Amino acid sequence: MNPLSRLDIYINEYTNTEKLIYAWIMENPGDLARYPIETIAEKTKTSKAAIIRFSKKIGYSGFAEFKFELSRYLVSGERDQNNDDEQMNTIASITSIYEGFIKQINNTIDLNKVKELVVAMLDTKRIKIIGNNRTGLSAMQLRYRLSKIGVDAEAVTDMVLVQVLENILKKGDLVVLFSTYGNYTPYADFAKTVTENGADVYLITVNEKNKISKYCKQTFVLPCVSKATTHSFLDDQAILFIFIEIILAEIGYKLKD
Repeated sequence: MNPLSRLDIYINEYTNTEKLIYAWIMENPGDLARYPIETIAEKTKTSKAAIIRFSKKIGYSGFAEFKFELSRYLVSGERDQNNDDEQMNTIASITSIYEGFIKQINNTIDLNKVKELVVAMLDTKRIKIIGNNRTGLSAMQLRYRLSKIGVDAEAVTDMVLVQVLENILKKGDLVVLFSTYGNYTPYADFAKTVTENGADVYLITVNEKNKISKYCKQTFVLPCVSKATTHSFLDDQAILFIFIEIILAEIGYKLKD
């Protein structure tokens, strides 16, 4: 069922506030992909909380999922009609969603914890950056960006080598572990072993309910764009890359001190 049809199913259950939101969306469905929730709240003369409640009432996990599904539906419809503006609408839809999730980093990550990681990275004897498959790209990116500012680190993306490191890493060493959902058993075993050996493990993930955090000194849980919708095709690596830039910026500030 398309999102606009879903709106009509609940029309008899809407409060007066929700009726304002419903009417605006039906008149301006395309604007939902372009505007942030703050702007929509202003235009509907309601609030962010009301829009989030409205999104949940019609069956979505929140505004992000509703916005994504409506945006994708509109883009799909325009493509079916061979609309010349389909590329621009695709750009508006995808960039708008990523923009919203990137902004959430400000609310989900404690900058003081990032600074603690930066201090540890600059004071440690040895840095290993672990990633596998797609998160291997994040590991390589962090290693590359660190080398640009003179910080030595090694990216390890081969699980055979990761297992070898279990017996090498010790007190004074630092591990940055990228794991999108944090439930990869070999990672959990690795983190447990190297922590017991005295090394510090810092986990970067998008899953708060992962099984690796209990073995880590610090865990950074980033917004999960891939779970914004039950039919998502978006990838979380872009969010991880943004967080890498935050780390690099803080290292840069620290090196200037």
